Amino acid sequence: MSKPSAGRFVRAILFAFMLFVPGLAGAKGSLTLTKVQIVGTSRLSTEDVVRGLGLKVGRQTTRADLLRTCDYFKQLKLFQSSRCRYRVDGHNISLTIFVDEKRLGWPVVFQNFVWTTREELLARLKKEIPLFMPELPESSGLTNDIIRVLEEAVVEHGIKAHVGYDDSFWTIRGMNVFFVYGISTPVTSVQIEGENAPPPEEFQKWAQFYTKEEFSAARLTWIVNWLIRDFYTPRGYLRPVVGKTIVQCLGEKDGTYPVRVILRISSGDLYKFDAVKFEGLAEPRSASLLAKWKLKPGDTYDEAYVSRFMCEEISSAPWAQHSKTKSDDVFSCTTIGETSQKVLVTIRVEAPRKAYAPPKEGGGCSAVREIRLYYDVGP
Repeated sequence: MSKPSAGRFVRAILFAFMLFVPGLAGAKGSLTLTKVQIVGTSRLSTEDVVRGLGLKVGRQTTRADLLRTCDYFKQLKLFQSSRCRYRVDGHNISLTIFVDEKRLGWPVVFQNFVWTTREELLARLKKEIPLFMPELPESSGLTNDIIRVLEEAVVEHGIKAHVGYDDSFWTIRGMNVFFVYGISTPVTSVQIEGENAPPPEEFQKWAQFYTKEEFSAARLTWIVNWLIRDFYTPRGYLRPVVGKTIVQCLGEKDGTYPVRVILRISSGDLYKFDAVKFEGLAEPRSASLLAKWKLKPGDTYDEAYVSRFMCEEISSAPWAQHSKTKSDDVFSCTTIGETSQKVLVTIRVEAPRKAYAPPKEGGGCSAVREIRLYYDVGP
């Protein structure tokens, strides 16, 4: 009797394996999709994934179809990474999508949609694009779908214009900005409401520049940040509370849509200056700077004063200039007592090209504070 060939032997083993391993025999044919789930995020539900990917739980599918679906989801680049896992049980198959959400996307901002609200646009986009999220990566695979839905909203409002996506200026500044081409949205006035608001005459003088420009939901974020910097932190209000900005559309006039902007800001607690210390300098130099320091313990903390002192008394001093291209680096850190509401300032001077080592964890260094208001600023 002739011995079976190695190929025939392997095929026999594989056939027997398929008979005794549940589900493998039907893996290549039609299978019933019994379950879909997404793991690693709370920003998309299973229902979002099923609708967004066109899946039908309880319907027939194939492993090849699911592979194409998962590849499509990956190409959308909604998350840092994604991978799929299938489980076959007899003639049933389930799908699990694992995503990595370590790096979230950037806020979706509607530049000059002043006749509607951000909430209304977000709700409409979510209804028509189940995979949509208020934060998306730059130029995600949903961009064209978002433009399509927004253009439908524009047409329904009686405006014959296209919607664009800014993939240059605003994307490098951390925002996904959509805008309507050719729409004029002049700002007629800017108002501020809230506890301990700046003097009206000073604020109106400051705001005159913005009443000459077109409304921009994206730029409004910067404006609020500058307002905090110019009117609140110099007066010791280091933790102002920014509420929802109101953009009132005043109707259509000669093809334009003028708006009134109302900023809601509560000052929060008032912080007092405690003490200052200088590091990285010889004792005589530190003593000389301390003698020039004007803020006294118990004075209202003025963040602008600290910046001016660093510039005028240190960075611009002859002893800090080593050449035309080299000068000392100056850094400030603030230790803020949330209970005492007192601020300890540490100013450190480093020789050029030396890296600044921030205080150890728990030291309370807060050299720069960024106020992110994307969810609360107009359309």
